[in-house]
Amino acid sequence: MSPEIGMDQGSFLAKVRVALNRSGAAAPRPGAEVAGAGWAERARRIQAEALDRWEELLARFTAELEAVAGMVHRSAEAGVPALVARIARERQLSRVVTWREPALGLPDLVAHLRAEGLEVEDGSPHLGRPAMSEAVETIRRRLDRGEVGLTGADYAVADSGSLVLVSSPGKGRLVSCLPLVHVAILRPGQLVAGLDEVGVLLEALHGQAPSADSPSSVTFITGPSRTADIELSLTRGVHGPKELHVIALS
Repeated sequence: MSPEIGMDQGSFLAKVRVALNRSGAAAPRPGAEVAGAGWAERARRIQAEALDRWEELLARFTAELEAVAGMVHRSAEAGVPALVARIARERQLSRVVTWREPALGLPDLVAHLRAEGLEVEDGSPHLGRPAMSEAVETIRRRLDRGEVGLTGADYAVADSGSLVLVSSPGKGRLVSCLPLVHVAILRPGQLVAGLDEVGVLLEALHGQAPSADSPSSVTFITGPSRTADIELSLTRGVHGPKELHVIALS
């Protein structure tokens, strides 16, 4: 019988880290008891380290994302509207659906995008309105027309080139799924080394949110949508965006 059969969880995870050449876990062993304040403190340390290692982590993230046909652009905040407009125009696109402006974190971004000549529509339903089903259908029609989906990112993973999007009011999930092109804005401090660190950040986030506001989903996005048929012919954009652009803010 193989010695791995019946291996305890800690030993198994240790073997995985050795295979991945990882020095250790940032998160406690699954099932370990950690108080809410403990998660928050761990998250604070992880994000502080992420800020210090921004350039190093961004270089790794860029290499991993480009390996799966994603693209990374560097920009100051003031340059975001012109960059989004350039991405759209180079593909002969003009309609943009977005997360709600506070969730994007750039004041007056929508007005600046419109000043660049883009048609901009809100891609997030307003929760709590009486005619919720009609509101959702309106959003779906906007997304069907939308050519570029503009979102932020809650976190990103350097080891895999992945974005992590946490659902909440003002952050419509379909904005990153339905348009032809997905553009995501990434800030320093949101980019961490690996999934261990993301796990801690999500635990801390869950502990801070009232139960009614807890995220209904967490989405990991690694490159554009890819589909392969039985002959392994890879096609992009069949079940999601054909292109993924990440704007890394200075």
